[in-house]
Amino acid sequence: MIFKILDKLNRFKEYAPMFLRAVFLYYLISSLSSGIYTPAYAEKFSKNLTGLGFPIPLFFSYLGIWSVLIGYTLVVIGYKVRLAAIPLIIYFAVALLTYHIPEGHGVRESFSAIMLMLLACFLLINGAGKPSIDERL
Repeated sequence: MIFKILDKLNRFKEYAPMFLRAVFLYYLISSLSSGIYTPAYAEKFSKNLTGLGFPIPLFFSYLGIWSVLIGYTLVVIGYKVRLAAIPLIIYFAVALLTYHIPEGHGVRESFSAIMLMLLACFLLINGAGKPSIDERL
């Protein structure tokens, strides 16, 4: 019985990435409302990068912030998702290495960064799925 249901669900497999892209929509909306794209956040982020010895930390701070904004947007609309996943993976890896781990955050505090990095890895490997611009809706 259960195997018949699971077999029927296989025909919807190409729509699974759409649900993961919805997670990025949630984070796009919440990051826009929390002021992550403001100069104050960029200053805070650049201090973390300074500790790692990044040259021009404020520049790399803005680069990271804008790559996430653009990456989220591309992932949500389903356009060039594999390409957009690369800077997202890099951003969340840097966030884990520069902020979460040095601050002693455990999995609970770092969960969203870990989850978004893994979701971006999934989308890098599997693409946008349907419906998306990449798959021509």
